[in-house]
Amino acid sequence: MKPQYTSRQGQFMAFIHQYTTLHGRPPAEAELVKFFQVSPPSVHQMILTLERRDLITRTPGQARSIRLTLPPEKLPPLPGASGSAGVQPPVRQSEGQQSTDTEAALLLLGKVQIEDLFAHNDRNPLDDSEFIPLLHTLIESFARAGSSALAVKNLRRHACGVYHRYCQEAAPESTFEANLELMFRYLRGSNRTLWLRSI
Repeated sequence: MKPQYTSRQGQFMAFIHQYTTLHGRPPAEAELVKFFQVSPPSVHQMILTLERRDLITRTPGQARSIRLTLPPEKLPPLPGASGSAGVQPPVRQSEGQQSTDTEAALLLLGKVQIEDLFAHNDRNPLDDSEFIPLLHTLIESFARAGSSALAVKNLRRHACGVYHRYCQEAAPESTFEANLELMFRYLRGSNRTLWLRSI
């Protein structure tokens, strides 16, 4: 029996499913571009192809309106993207290997989301008292979606590194420790403890 989709199309649909599960809304094409490390026209063409094959539906004129027509159990696992070639087709894997690949893909997705949140804040600045809790909520969404404690810890470390990088752009003489102290000032109680343990 001929498969309903190619392995590449399956990877795009798996990403759309994972993203929607984590964030409660479908991804924008720009997020697909970042994850798969391909050009915007390539992503747009893939979306049109998936729509023509009735694998997704979209609402004309509405952003983030991609909906999968296949149930999640008919989608392949989502391995992590690697290099500009994008995601390789999945090979037959054991359950443990599929779990590792999904974890790697979620970690990559989390890092992309963190970078996007910082970039958005750079263009439309929020006070750190508002921004840091949003960052915490984003990372906690990965914990609630079933990411391992180690993956969530890696996301917190990544966020600390990005925060330090942005602080150094504003104040080059600032230290990593001083910038983290500034960041952690806006986290309360047990949330602050979670972040301190990540470093």
